Amino acid sequence: MTRNLLFLATLVAVFLSPINAHAGVWFEVLHAPCWTGKEDNVKRPAGQEILYGRYRGAVDCFNDDFNGRAARTLLSIKAFQAWEYGTMFLYYDITGPWNGANSKTKGEEDRANERGGFFGGITTTVSPKKIGEKIAGREFNWGPIADLEIKYEMEHVSKFGMLNYYGLQWSLKQPFFDFVTVTTVIRDDSVFKGIDFQVGAAWQKSFSIASQDFIFGGFFQTGLFGEGEGVGNFAGQKGNRFFLSQPQLLWDFGKPIGFTPAKLYAGFEYQLAFNRYLITGKTENVLQGMIRWNI
Repeated sequence: MTRNLLFLATLVAVFLSPINAHAGVWFEVLHAPCWTGKEDNVKRPAGQEILYGRYRGAVDCFNDDFNGRAARTLLSIKAFQAWEYGTMFLYYDITGPWNGANSKTKGEEDRANERGGFFGGITTTVSPKKIGEKIAGREFNWGPIADLEIKYEMEHVSKFGMLNYYGLQWSLKQPFFDFVTVTTVIRDDSVFKGIDFQVGAAWQKSFSIASQDFIFGGFFQTGLFGEGEGVGNFAGQKGNRFFLSQPQLLWDFGKPIGFTPAKLYAGFEYQLAFNRYLITGKTENVLQGMIRWNI
């Protein structure tokens, strides 16, 4: 099935299905100040001086690269909607959201936060299990699998354009976490000749210590084989295997100050990446402060 037909089938399924009331919209502001990195301690791989440089030993710094320098601020906008036969999830990360169009540092173009940079995507899923249960008039017991959904994702990157993901999303039955989902998808990036098989997971655990409430959540994604040689403007480059994980620990600080519980959170997100953006040797270890507002 072509990507256009798959996308059209997903949209038809969404519009023909009734909507449940389970939804959420939230904002996240993240900042990495780069206290542990020094300008004179950047490791630049041979032949890659323009693309990026890694701050040796840093735990709160981004690479010095095409997205900006080591310290960055990001605004993330996210929305989730469950419907009777699947889900919809949308997110967009904006780098340097409050930078002026003509901002400069020491008279030079300000790359501390990229202006106009974004990264995000839209995901829709359709559950054959739920459709089958509706037709049969009974629930199916699939052991450790709570649900199985067909997944399609459009991902947008300001520097590279659009990517497509096709595959499956598995919701697992387990007693400890609020939820655990696993994804097995094909990564289809038009700037590379091939495709890749990508595996990932997302999780969330709510817990309390005394009267204080916390959330431990996050995800990881890994490309197992790489997408091969680049085409067009990416000729001479290669889509490599990669690993990316972003665990979060958040405290519900709105609750002790008298605000509605589960609305205002503060905490940290740690980003661990190998071959970031599929670039060989591009490693990032970034500790970011984080504030989250659930609308």
